Amino acid sequence: MKRYLILSLLIFFAWFEAYTQPIDKKAIFDSLTTLNPEIKQYFPRWKVCERDLQIQIYQTFVTLGYNKEDLDMQNIEVLAAPRAADYLPYDILMISCGKASMNSVEIESNMTALLIGFLSGELYYSGRDRGYQKDNAYRDYCYTDIPIDIPLSDDQTAAITNYLMPTNVTHAFTVSLFEQSLKFGETGFWIRSKIGTDQVGYHFWSSGESKIILQRPLYINNDPESRSRIPFLINAYIGGAYRITGGINEQNNMLSWVKSRKLNAGPGGKLIAGLDFHIPILPEAGISFNTEIPLQPLKTFSIDDPSYSYYPNMNEVEINPDNPNSIFPVTQIAALLRATGQVTLFYNYWLDKKYPENFFRFDIGINYSEVRELAHFRNTDIAISYLTNDAINLNTYKPNEFGDWVFAKIEYRNQRAYPFGASLQYSNQILLGRVYIPLFGNWFYLEAKYAQPLRSVRPFESEHFFVVSPVLRLTI
Repeated sequence: MKRYLILSLLIFFAWFEAYTQPIDKKAIFDSLTTLNPEIKQYFPRWKVCERDLQIQIYQTFVTLGYNKEDLDMQNIEVLAAPRAADYLPYDILMISCGKASMNSVEIESNMTALLIGFLSGELYYSGRDRGYQKDNAYRDYCYTDIPIDIPLSDDQTAAITNYLMPTNVTHAFTVSLFEQSLKFGETGFWIRSKIGTDQVGYHFWSSGESKIILQRPLYINNDPESRSRIPFLINAYIGGAYRITGGINEQNNMLSWVKSRKLNAGPGGKLIAGLDFHIPILPEAGISFNTEIPLQPLKTFSIDDPSYSYYPNMNEVEINPDNPNSIFPVTQIAALLRATGQVTLFYNYWLDKKYPENFFRFDIGINYSEVRELAHFRNTDIAISYLTNDAINLNTYKPNEFGDWVFAKIEYRNQRAYPFGASLQYSNQILLGRVYIPLFGNWFYLEAKYAQPLRSVRPFESEHFFVVSPVLRLTI
């Protein structure tokens, strides 16, 4: 009997100690880090792109002693539990910063209630009510939702080769001084309005022309391994170019800080056509083709003087003596951009295809561009000005050196919470650089372009041509 009593007491004390021992919640929630990705991908997830919140989260990880090599302040992702109703705040289960993750117990222990309230949508982040509780929970900071159909092993943003023309959205609208683009539906159809001829180094109004282009994919990529990065194997476009009259000695407008242009587009417009063809067996590589062909030949035609840009007659250009207009002197020269075209080989390269956040595109090929000089004269008998190519000592600028034929371009894009990109192009012996960076979230950017001839500057070129523009990017 005594033996049974001792055994009973031992069992009681063992049960009492186990019952009173605090539950290790951390061990329970640690299991979230090993959840099956196929299950976790259906939880609400988003990427934080609000700079202030990024800094606070990053500093929390640093303070807790996480390896800084594993941390990435621009790659912060939040995992939350599904909500019973839209007006309820999120219950945050995990926050990752680069390769490091923090579960809900660690979050509650080490992050302030204010920071958690901001992230969950329970508290106002911006405005005069910052820090106060909301009646209807929503997130009023910069974030990017991760669609539930994107597996956790992929980057939260679908890989795209042109961030300002995304392929992973249904509708898109981009506006800047350089270009206005509109995407319709899921077909990949784009309508674009561009100013300048970047492919030969004459960006913005320096080329004297603008363009309307319709772009449409023609062949779907059926390769499951590369389809997420390259949804279409053929992207073709067709359109037209027309001459613009802006950018000529305009000192009284909002763009007076941009250099005036000296180059013109010709009358009659141009036909534009091109395509990117991805090789089916190697979709990352392909051939690109572009051409812009004038629709009207040059001859003697009347003009409106203020709509063209000129430079002095330094080469003693005279109207052909057999021309009836030879009695009128040539005082100025007008340069007109004519046919241009490129044929290049390209290769798209991601540093990590599983996490396609760092993208490069390389182009190498042949370039052609032509600029024709025309003589300007004024028929004083009828007070009308003309341009003519029926004159002597006029120059035609087209490729005559090896460097004139070369086209080379490298583009880099970082696709993280703060996507930015840069490119450097050599064409027509002109170096053209471009960079864009986000200013507010992923919808408002700043884009800049800079051109610098690497040979002697031609009469119609500027030694330096720099333009910066805000970019509005809206997607649905």
